[in-house]
Formats: sequence, C-alpha cells, structure tokens
Amino acid sequence: MRVLNSLSDLNIMRILRLVWQTKKVSRVEIASMLKMDKSTVTKIIAELTQNDLAREAESGASGPQGGRKPVFLQINASYACSGGIEINPERMYVCLEDFCGTILYEHMQEITPDAYAQKGFLGFVQEGVDLLKAASQRLRIKLAGIGLGIPGMVESDGSRIIQSIPLLIEDGLDVAADIQPMSDIPIFVENDARCCCYTEQMLSRGPKTQNMMYVLAEHRPLQPVKDSPKNLSVGLGLILNGKIYHGANSTAGEFRSVYWQSPSKTQFSPESSSVQALDDANAQKTFRELAKNIAFLVNTLSLDVVYVGGLEKKFAEEIVKYIRQEIVYLWPYGWNKTTVVSTASVSQRSVSYGAGAKVLDKLFSVPELDEGGRKRKTPAASPYKYLLSLQ
Repeated sequence: MRVLNSLSDLNIMRILRLVWQTKKVSRVEIASMLKMDKSTVTKIIAELTQNDLAREAESGASGPQGGRKPVFLQINASYACSGGIEINPERMYVCLEDFCGTILYEHMQEITPDAYAQKGFLGFVQEGVDLLKAASQRLRIKLAGIGLGIPGMVESDGSRIIQSIPLLIEDGLDVAADIQPMSDIPIFVENDARCCCYTEQMLSRGPKTQNMMYVLAEHRPLQPVKDSPKNLSVGLGLILNGKIYHGANSTAGEFRSVYWQSPSKTQFSPESSSVQALDDANAQKTFRELAKNIAFLVNTLSLDVVYVGGLEKKFAEEIVKYIRQEIVYLWPYGWNKTTVVSTASVSQRSVSYGAGAKVLDKLFSVPELDEGGRKRKTPAASPYKYLLSLQ
C-alpha cells in the first residue's frame, strides 16, 4: 500500500471529500469542479479504488455527441463507520453511521437523577463508548471515531469542555486527559446545537448552505437532579460563510432572550419563564418570545436557512410559524425576505447523529497549508493516512 507525499495527499483529500459530499460524480466532473488535470484525477481515483475508499457506481448517459458513458464514483459506505453520543439531563442517545450517513445502530436510555449521581457524566460517556465499540464489533465494521455532543460550552478545537450547567460540569473537563483515555479510538467533543448543524449538512449531500441557524429547543429538566422542573431549553448552532461558527471564546450560540429580566431562572422573561407543559398558554408565550429573538438574528445576519428541532414536530411547527411571521414583521424593506424556515430533518437523534457526522467531516477534511505550501501540524493534518490505517 502506497502512501503519497504531502501535496498528493492534499489533492487526494480534495477529491475524496468531493466524492463523499456528492452521491455520485464522474472523473470529468471532478476535474472540472476542482480545476485539476484529468490525468491527475485518474491517477488519484485509481489510488482510492485500489484502497477501497471509493468505488465505481453505475454509468451515466452519453453526451449529445455520443461517445463513452461517464462512470460515476461514490464513497465506499462500508469502509468504516463513525459513532455519535448525546448526553443531556434526561437521556443518552448513541448511534453508528456508515461513511454515507446511513444509521447502522442506535440506542436510547433514560438518565435518572440517581443514575447520574452514581455514574456521573464520565460514567455515561464510558457507557456510550462501550456500546458503540460492541456494536461495531457485532456488525464487523471498523469504528473510525466517536463524536460526543453535550449542552454546554466547548472549545472550538474540541480540546476542552469549558462548562455545562445542565450536566453539572462547573470546572470544565480536559478532553485529552479526562475523556480520550476511555477509548483507543479518537473522540471529538462538540456543543449539541452545533452537532445539529452537522446533521443538516450531512443529510443535504450536496452544495452546503452558507449561512444557517439551527434552533435546538428541548423540553427537559434543567439538571439531572431530583425535583428539577422541566422547562424550555434553547441553544443555537450557526454556520456562517460555509463554516461552523464558534465565536472568539467558543461561546457562540449560547442563548438568553433579550426580554430576560431578573428574577427569571430560565432563558426567557419572567412572564414566559415557566413551561411545565408544551400545550398550555404559557408555552405559546415562550414560543412567540423565542421567535422574536430568532427573527432579529435572521434579519441582522441575513441567514439563508433556519431549522427548528428538538421538540415534537407539532410544537416545532408552531415555532416555525411564529419565526416566519416575525421575520416578515421585523424586515424593514418592501420586498419579501427569502429565508427558508422549517422543522429539522431529524428529531430525537439529531445531536448523536450530528456528533457522528462531525467525525466524518474530520475524516474527510482537506488539510490546510501554511504560506510555504506545507501542511499545518493539526490533528487532521493527515486524514488520508489515518483512513488507510483503518484497513
């Protein structure tokens, strides 16, 4: 098995990422889209098919002038898989997905206050890791990496959980020292709402939305402790200019309503602070208050798409309706705003699925080069070599 040099690795990952992001693409299309020489593309495709990372799919139709039919390429979905874990104050979700995002295994279990007091956050992480490793062994597919999505602030490089009030993590956790030792497989940590952005990107399987917001609204206990009241918990995931946005201090997406005032103990105003049930009048007040906040951000940032997820579809649809109304109401110009607002593509497992999708995004990332044309020394500097090591 041949491992190419740095420049060739870069070109390989450009092609591999394109093949991964599209359902099928021909060699001619790859050369055109990436502005690469056809002979270089042919050589690299031969390398990828030889190592079983890519496979030839069906042939397309001939062009207007006839001639040879184009042969489409696609990623080898069963080459390996990624795992995703979500831990929130109420439940743990885990899932395995292949390289094309198809769910291979999923599991959900309740988190009770007694269980959380006994196991703690790290205990549930270990349980999730063990479930994923056991499932991949049963399915006889290599587990390439595990993503962990949590409600809270996470460093943009995934090196540290800064704080999670819902999970009672006050002093932070170092990923390398506290979490990675649980597994010989790489573990990547991300904020839960940002994981949902990866979910929508993965499911689009085409040109990526450049400016997007994911509104993760969940009706859950505030903390995994006894007698904790349920309330509406909201976090935002943002994609700006095609990239997941973390903010300067990795705090982008943390939400508190502009109508919030003390002594409210939630994210909303005192008048909308208690949401014991999603089908009561107070919930409607909170939904409308949330919609005003989201519409302000949509118009200010000129976002293309907004997804609302985390709740039962009928409640998510109500929030979507209110957001659409507020976008129009707050827009100062005569022509209509064209932002698409819809419910999320996935409901209950959006965070765990997105955590696994983040792993795939890392595996199929294109290394960045410094000004001298050398690859920067980052954990994702040689994703191709890591992929080959999975064989």
